[in-house]
Amino acid sequence: MSSNYPIKRLRSTIGFRIAAGYSLLVLLSFLLLLAIGYGFLTSTLARNDREQVQVELQSLRDKYLAGGLEAFEEAVADNDRFRKNNPFFTRIRQQHAPAKVYFPQYWTEFDLSRLDVEHPPAADGWYHLPAREADYELEILSAEFFDGFAFEIGISTQDRQAVLHRLGETFLFVSLPLLGLCLAGGALLAQRSLRPVRQLIQTVESIHGGSWEARAPRTGKGDELDDLGRLFNEMIEKINLLIRGMKNALDNVAHDLRTPMTHFRNRAEVALRQDADPDDLRIALQDCVEESDQILRMLNMLMDISEAETGTLHLNRRLIDLSALAENVADMYRYVAEEKGVTLDCEIAEQLALTIDPERLSQALANLLDNAVKYTPTGGQIWLRLAATEARVSIEVTDSGCGIDPADLDKIWDRLYRGGLREARGIGLGLSLVRAIVLAHGGAVKAENRPEGGARFLVQLPFDAVG
Repeated sequence: MSSNYPIKRLRSTIGFRIAAGYSLLVLLSFLLLLAIGYGFLTSTLARNDREQVQVELQSLRDKYLAGGLEAFEEAVADNDRFRKNNPFFTRIRQQHAPAKVYFPQYWTEFDLSRLDVEHPPAADGWYHLPAREADYELEILSAEFFDGFAFEIGISTQDRQAVLHRLGETFLFVSLPLLGLCLAGGALLAQRSLRPVRQLIQTVESIHGGSWEARAPRTGKGDELDDLGRLFNEMIEKINLLIRGMKNALDNVAHDLRTPMTHFRNRAEVALRQDADPDDLRIALQDCVEESDQILRMLNMLMDISEAETGTLHLNRRLIDLSALAENVADMYRYVAEEKGVTLDCEIAEQLALTIDPERLSQALANLLDNAVKYTPTGGQIWLRLAATEARVSIEVTDSGCGIDPADLDKIWDRLYRGGLREARGIGLGLSLVRAIVLAHGGAVKAENRPEGGARFLVQLPFDAVG
């Protein structure tokens, strides 16, 4: 493995990117603040120097106007005594006389001969004279009077440049520890921020190792990472429920398929052991067909439910008189109910036309009525009601049977689920198929217990399905 792999691995981690980004942001903010402060200080020092030069020029001008050259030179000498550390550059020009520089020993680092070449005597205003071997310069303000007398006042930027240079060194000295502090702070911030993510990774690894009871710890702060932990735990819990449901479903399917498959095999073996009597073989084949039909019916119902839940169930919609459809299904189950001693009453609104799949909806209604007959004892009663409002069409199937265990109300719609209070046998797919068909039509279905006993199933189809 390459020696650079740990470095590449570190650079690819979110923690490193957070730390680096945080450090870079703080450092850039510091540099921006430094640049603003440096520019402000430079401008302030330059403005202060120029203001001093302007004040000095005005003072010497007043002295000259009041007392002539003698008063002017006396003021220059006084200024030299008080400003030894940062003296003013002073030079006078007069007609028919060479220019005179006061205290030239202070300005040996400048080539003063360039003043008359680059700035002739008629020049007025500010100009600059750079030092011979340094990065500072002499800033000079020139003034011309009516009598031909002119003088120039200037100041060296050496002290200003020294202050700025020391400031730059100070900031550079501070920047290195600040960078380290930023990296440490970024790393600490990344570690604290990503702690829930690392705990989530550990939880996933535990689950991957087979510990499905592992859960991600939550911070309780209500932030995004806390919400992530909550959603992850809810997802794992739902997956556990689905796995348990699948296991139970597979157990039920295996159990429900075992009986018809055993009958199928036993009947075939008995037929093979008997003499080749055509009638006996025909009966055996009929039994085998019945058992295979039951198996196929179960598998087809499972397929229909899966297709409906995934939105791929094909519906052959057409405009149908729902009232007539409900009457036909009720007539079919009225005879079954009478054989058991159960009364089936119908309250069906007339001529309700809907655009539906009649075969699928008949199947759903038949399952509801079959359940009602199956779980209503002798002497009981079943009601089928069909009504329409401005918003929806309602189909209600109510019975006076044993009702539904409250703990099973939310589970009866699951595939292959049979409640504990339901003694009659079944494959546990009827209600799942009812819900799947109703949902495929854009409707809703719910179940509840009646206060006086029995169960009530309500199917509601949307108004836009009405023809």
